[in-house]
Amino acid sequence: MSTVVAEKGRQASGKGPNPDKVAKVEAMREKMSDISAAVLFDYRGLSVAQMTTLRRRSREAGVELSVMKNNLLHRAVEGTAYESIQDHLKGPVSIATTTGEPSAPAKVLNDFVKEASVGQIAGGVLDGKFLDVGEIKALAELPPREVLLGQIVGLMDSQVAAFPRLLNAVLTKLLYALQAIANQKETG
Repeated sequence: MSTVVAEKGRQASGKGPNPDKVAKVEAMREKMSDISAAVLFDYRGLSVAQMTTLRRRSREAGVELSVMKNNLLHRAVEGTAYESIQDHLKGPVSIATTTGEPSAPAKVLNDFVKEASVGQIAGGVLDGKFLDVGEIKALAELPPREVLLGQIVGLMDSQVAAFPRLLNAVLTKLLYALQAIANQKETG
């Protein structure tokens, strides 16, 4: 019994890959080289109006929301720092990317899911490491980078301000000790 494999599609007719799809994959691959974070979002259940609202909010936050066929996205991330999302490309998934604040896609999507109660975050990648849903939600709850830096500066400033008081306290105790010794010698 011979097994015959049916050839289909562009390969069967002797044509190469579809140039439009190759261009989409290359454009996404180029975009992936510039981004700081990516979050996958399962958009099942969203109405057109909700998807439009999500896209508008994403743009306002400096996040680009892209919908692309999973097999094309799979090829686009191959060999990049975002390759770890390949195993999570199941069902209708969009990808939210940013070149700015790494937590921005997580914040936009998390806020939208809380408000709209449709769609779900499927995971994401930050610094080449895959983050599950819980980690993405934790990232979304972090204050903005500027606030975190302000908190660090505040902590450092409080330590710097406390240092002169500490030195002053040590000198004051030393002077009291010397004064006590001088008083003791005078009376004794």
